Amino acid sequence: MYKVTYIEEYVVPQLFTTAFEAYEFEHRGHARGKGYDKLETFGLLWGYSIPQKGNLPARVVATMATVETSATRHEDWVQPNFDSVIAKKAFFERYWQNIELVGTFHSHPYANLSEVRDIKGWQASPGDEAFWPTFHERVAPEQPLLTHLVITIAKLAKRGWALPDHLRGSEEYKGYELSADDRKFWLRAYASNRTSHPESDEEGYRFSDDMGLQVPALHDFMKWSSR
Repeated sequence: MYKVTYIEEYVVPQLFTTAFEAYEFEHRGHARGKGYDKLETFGLLWGYSIPQKGNLPARVVATMATVETSATRHEDWVQPNFDSVIAKKAFFERYWQNIELVGTFHSHPYANLSEVRDIKGWQASPGDEAFWPTFHERVAPEQPLLTHLVITIAKLAKRGWALPDHLRGSEEYKGYELSADDRKFWLRAYASNRTSHPESDEEGYRFSDDMGLQVPALHDFMKWSSR
């Protein structure tokens, strides 16, 4: 694993509550308009990056998250307002110079557990893989690395609680899953990288699936459950 996303404690509740708000509650354009639920949502991750040093991997540390309320949300996709994203980035660069834009997050809503498992809905979609490098180039071309989180949510047939655990198999260190009441969540990390063409000065941006994920707040729950 060459890169790691580290999510600080206070970011975690916002990621999950933002996903289930868009999923469970109706969203209306105005008081008498039609309401929609089970929507995707989109937000930005802020913090700082640490380049690779010796045997230590490159790290992206997320210390804060903000929600893009101007994003166009749908059941199957979400489209951020790039003007809003760029304006927020400039605002932070002017007034909070100790942090920077380090990535994005968005949700994948599903009706039930079977739907998620059938298509591994916690993973990035082909649209995600194409969008993230475009976002990187358009919004933060100076950044060598951005992280991108997928928060998947589905309804459970029975209420219950399951403490956080790693994903299984080859994805074990790239994500987590947990159950809360009648909801199940998955959290999975990806990356986009700035690359240079070896035969020219041109730079490009590409999707990457070699990003590890560390969420100490979830590890604390896992340690508590093993006692």
